[in-house]
Amino acid sequence: MLATCSGDRSIRIWRRRIEPPIAGDVSTATERWTCVSAIDDAHKRAIRSLAFSPSGATLATASFDAATAIWENIDREDAAECVATLEGHENEVKSVAWSASGGLLATCSRDKSVWIWEVVGDSDFECLSVLQEHTQDVKMVVWHPTEELLASASYDDTIKLWADDEDDWFCIATLEGHTSTVWAVDFDATGAMLASVSDDRSLKIWRRDADATAASSSLGSSLSRLRGRKTAKWTCAKTIPDLHGHAIYSVSWSKVNGMIATAGRDNRIRIFKLVSLASVGENLDFVEVAEIVNAHRHYDVNCVRWCPFPEHGNVLASAGDDGGGKNLENMTSTLSGVPSVLCTGRFIAPRSEYYTTSRETPPQGLTDE
Repeated sequence: MLATCSGDRSIRIWRRRIEPPIAGDVSTATERWTCVSAIDDAHKRAIRSLAFSPSGATLATASFDAATAIWENIDREDAAECVATLEGHENEVKSVAWSASGGLLATCSRDKSVWIWEVVGDSDFECLSVLQEHTQDVKMVVWHPTEELLASASYDDTIKLWADDEDDWFCIATLEGHTSTVWAVDFDATGAMLASVSDDRSLKIWRRDADATAASSSLGSSLSRLRGRKTAKWTCAKTIPDLHGHAIYSVSWSKVNGMIATAGRDNRIRIFKLVSLASVGENLDFVEVAEIVNAHRHYDVNCVRWCPFPEHGNVLASAGDDGGGKNLENMTSTLSGVPSVLCTGRFIAPRSEYYTTSRETPPQGLTDE
């Protein structure tokens, strides 16, 4: 199942269907995605991001109307219900993400802040912390795959990593190196590395210093733990400059096959594979395994995400300014019927696993100052 949101303020739910082969010839079987539910005017302005909870029962949407909405029953026609609206940001909410446990929700905004929300009951959320250390618009938030560790990317050219000490959230590291807006970030399957892409057209891979992390966990008092966490180091282990011809809007690090996909304004998708994991202090070694040119005709490619299911681990989803999304495994399917710029798409399977696509460049008619 796929959920998409758009500049037209709607949410659409899609299901994958396999058309039966003709005359028993399996090579003629085709894949189609059909819209099974639509929520029009879900927000007052463009919807910039969405995220399924790990259970798959709840969908969170973030909008330029400065609100985050929580939805249930979204896969049933005319049955979707907005069960909560989270307010507090002063400007457009750019991104929303659930923690791996589903107990926390993070949002970020043009108001330069990151908010951490806790699920305290059915449809009830409590703001645990408002983090205001970025100096410019915050573009994206993403959680570590297993830990309550949050990464945020910003217009201030930095990435910040956030952790908590007895519900006191603080910045444990600031990653500097990009020379322009950081549009997107994504962890690898282990959470030991982080990929980032930027308006400077580069891809960077950051690696956590395991020794520093171990030292921080061995300290006793709360104050010592706080100081220990602040000493934890993330270092840039690899930079691939001039990866695209223009700004890179999205990056996805597959949790199945280990490959990294990037996409951006040049309408290209590039895919890299880590061929050797160098020891600490050495550069990582990547090779390019594919490049898709004109992936969305002559439009920007806004976002890419790998499928996390082992049985479909080589399927990559993309979305673009052409108002559609694609399922890129030999270009097996193209979504149609999306009436405006496709901002974000998130897939979810019956067992509640999902993969995502996201993008922060504004749709036509909107500005992103």
